Amino acid sequence: MSYLSLGLLAALCCVFAASAWSKLRSRAAQQAFAESLRPVPLVPSGHVTGVAMAATAAEAGLVLGLGAAAVAVTGGWPPAWPLAMTVLALTGALLAVFTTGVALAVRRGTGARCACFGAAERPLSARHLVRNGLLLAATGTAALGIAMTRTQPLDLAGTAVALTTGAVCGLLVIRLDDLVDLFTPPPARPSVRPGQDRRG
Repeated sequence: MSYLSLGLLAALCCVFAASAWSKLRSRAAQQAFAESLRPVPLVPSGHVTGVAMAATAAEAGLVLGLGAAAVAVTGGWPPAWPLAMTVLALTGALLAVFTTGVALAVRRGTGARCACFGAAERPLSARHLVRNGLLLAATGTAALGIAMTRTQPLDLAGTAVALTTGAVCGLLVIRLDDLVDLFTPPPARPSVRPGQDRRG
C-alpha cells in the first residue's frame, strides 16, 4: 500500500501543480480564473477576486505539502504519517468545496466554465464532477494506505515506478476534457436540402 499511496500523492501533486501554475503564470490568467467563479453559487459576486486568490494560494500550498509528504513516505521518516494525513485531509477538504461548487453550478445551469487548468473554455458538466470524484477517491485511498502501512523506507525501483505511474495518471486527469472531446463524436449539423438557403 505504501507504493500505491506514493503514486497517488504524486498524481495529486501533479494535478494541483498544473492547476496552480495555470493561475499564477500571469495576472491575466488569475483574472480569468476569478471571472470564471462569478457564476458559481458558492462565491459571492463581490468577493470573486479574493476567493480566486485564496483558492490559488491553497492549491500552491497543497503542492508543497503533497511533495513533502511524498518525500517523507519514500524515506520512511517518522513525520511521514502525521504530515501525509494532515495534507491529505486538507486536500480532501479543498476538493469537497470545489466539488460542491461544481455540483451547484451544474444543477442550476449557471453557465459557469471550467478554468481549472487554464482558459475557461468548457462549461462545467458531469465530467468535471467525475474528475473531482476521482480525485477525492484518490485522496481517501492514499490516506487509507498510509494509515494501514508501517512507516519504512521504500526501495528505489518501486519508488520510480510509483512516481512515474502517479505522474501519468495525474496528466490523464489534467487532460480529461481533451480526452473526452477526442472520443466523443461532434454534434451532427442540420442537413441542408439542395437549393435551400443556408441562412434560412
